[in-house]
Amino acid sequence: MSFLGTLSTTVSLFLMVIIGFLCSKLKYMDQEFNRKLSMLVINVTAPFLILSSVMGEILPKKSDILPVLICGIITYMLVMLTAFVVGKYITKDENEVGSYRFMLIFGNINFLGFPVLASLFGNEAIFFAAVVSIPFNILIYLFGTPIITSGKGKFVFKWRSLFSPCLLATYMTILIVYFQLHFPFEVYKACSLIGGLTIPASLMIIGATLSDFSILKMFGNLRMYLVCLIKLLIIPCLLFLIYKLTPLDNKYTDVFVVLFGMPVAAVGTMLCLKNNIEAKTMSEGTFLTTLLSVFTIPLLTMLF
Repeated sequence: MSFLGTLSTTVSLFLMVIIGFLCSKLKYMDQEFNRKLSMLVINVTAPFLILSSVMGEILPKKSDILPVLICGIITYMLVMLTAFVVGKYITKDENEVGSYRFMLIFGNINFLGFPVLASLFGNEAIFFAAVVSIPFNILIYLFGTPIITSGKGKFVFKWRSLFSPCLLATYMTILIVYFQLHFPFEVYKACSLIGGLTIPASLMIIGATLSDFSILKMFGNLRMYLVCLIKLLIIPCLLFLIYKLTPLDNKYTDVFVVLFGMPVAAVGTMLCLKNNIEAKTMSEGTFLTTLLSVFTIPLLTMLF
C-alpha cells in the first residue's frame, strides 16, 4: 500500500473522530449517550460485523485456517506477556497501567487492518486476518476488561463472558468457516450494514470522549509516545525477526507483522465506557497511535 493510500485511509478515520468531537461540543453527545452507544456497539453492531466478515462469497481455505490460528494464538501469548511486563515500567499508576497493557496487546485489526491488508497483499490476506480475528475477539471480549483493571490487582474472570454477544458471533464464524457455509446475499447484506455502524459509532465515541480533555496535554504525555513506539514499531519488528526463524510461510508472517503494527483497538474505549472505567488514557492512546500509524505502517512494509 502506498504512503498516500495509507494516509487516505487514516484521514477517513480521523474525520469520524473529529465529527464525534464536534458533536460533543455541540451537546449532541454526552457521557450517558456515549455509554449507551458503547453498549449498542459491543452488544449489537460489533457481533454483526464479526459475522459479516465470513459471510462473503469466498471463504478462507481450510488448509490456511490451522497454521494461521496457531500462529495467532502463540503471537498473542507472547505480546500479552510482553505487555504485562512492560506495562508496569511505563507507569506506576494503578488506574492507568491496565489501559497501557491493553493498548500494547490489542490493535485495530478490523477497522484499519482489513483495508490496509487488502491494498498491500490482496483479498487473500483478508482471509488470514479473519482467522486471526478469532483469537483476537475471544481475548478482547473475554479478557479485555480484566486487563484494563489489572493495575488495581483485579483480574476477575467471569464465566458469563464466554457467552457475550461478540464471542457468540465469533463461535458462529468458526462453524461457518469449518463447514464452509454460505448465506443468501440478502442476509449477508443486512449483517454487513448493521456491522458497518460499528466503525463510525466507535470512532465518534472516541472523539466525543476526547472533547472533555485538553488536547495540548495529550500531546505532551511522554509515556504515550513510548507506548506508540513499542506498539507501532518495536513489537511488530521483533515479531518479524522471530517469524524469520520459523518455517512459517511468508504469506502468513507478512500479514501478521502488519496486523500487530496496527494502532490501538477502538473497542478499548467502548469497554471502558460500558463498564464505567476511566476512558481518558485509552482514548488518548487510540488517537495518537492512529495518527502516528500513518507513518509507521509504510515503514513496516519496507521490511518485506
